[in-house]
Amino acid sequence: MNNHSEYLPIYQRFIRYVKVGLLALDQESREEVIAFIEDQQQSSGGFKDRGEQEDLYYSLFGFWLAKAAGLEQQLEALQNFILQQEEELNLVDRYSLMLLRRGLNLPDQGGLNFFRQLFRRDYPVNFSYQLFLFLLVFDARYGYRRKWYRIFQSLIGLYRIPSGAPCSLVAAWLVASSQVGLKTNRMQARLMNYWDGEHGFKAFENGISSDLLSTGVALFALREAEAELRLLTPGSLDFIQANYKKGAFLSGDGDETRDLEYTFYGLLALGCMLDSEETILN
Repeated sequence: MNNHSEYLPIYQRFIRYVKVGLLALDQESREEVIAFIEDQQQSSGGFKDRGEQEDLYYSLFGFWLAKAAGLEQQLEALQNFILQQEEELNLVDRYSLMLLRRGLNLPDQGGLNFFRQLFRRDYPVNFSYQLFLFLLVFDARYGYRRKWYRIFQSLIGLYRIPSGAPCSLVAAWLVASSQVGLKTNRMQARLMNYWDGEHGFKAFENGISSDLLSTGVALFALREAEAELRLLTPGSLDFIQANYKKGAFLSGDGDETRDLEYTFYGLLALGCMLDSEETILN
């Protein structure tokens, strides 16, 4: 597939699943979520983190949510905020800024500078986050050129995820494996080791309780790999519903703080569990 217009980048699939999750809510809850998204945007146009400060990483989740909800006024304000941002040294912020520029149809950096920015290591970052964000950035820019993915096929196929890796890393690797056309049965089985047997996915195999981040990324990865999710749906729906609070979704690990990141993961998980692919694509 070389037609740019026919390829749907991963981040756009996120948005479509989140939209389905949002539409699955009752009207009152949906209006509460939209009000929460709007409330999380600062006057500058950036979205705020848990400390009430504007933040590029949280602005990325704010963008995905606002796009799914069709909040054009908020998207315009965010675009103005992003236009004012300088090059970021922090790796997570740098990746977030690249994704926001791409999603908002703002000018990209040139190819060579793009790769230099990707591989700068000014600050140590959790590898699973780095892989997750790198995959999204690379896919958003080059995913429609399938030959670029084939370059990484051998590397992805040969890599062995270490024992004790978090659920998010296994999920990211499953998505990458699906993208390059590798068989994913073993990786799917590995990811299912994080299922708590009842409600959702745990951050670590030997963990005690599930959380919404792990559940959201795991369900997305399994959906992308065309896995059967019906047996997971009843418990996951109960878990998601139990962690809804006044327009937002909680982390699921007992933290009562409402934020954009976990609201995104809650809606992503909800959207991924719906059966009809036509619902996602139309």
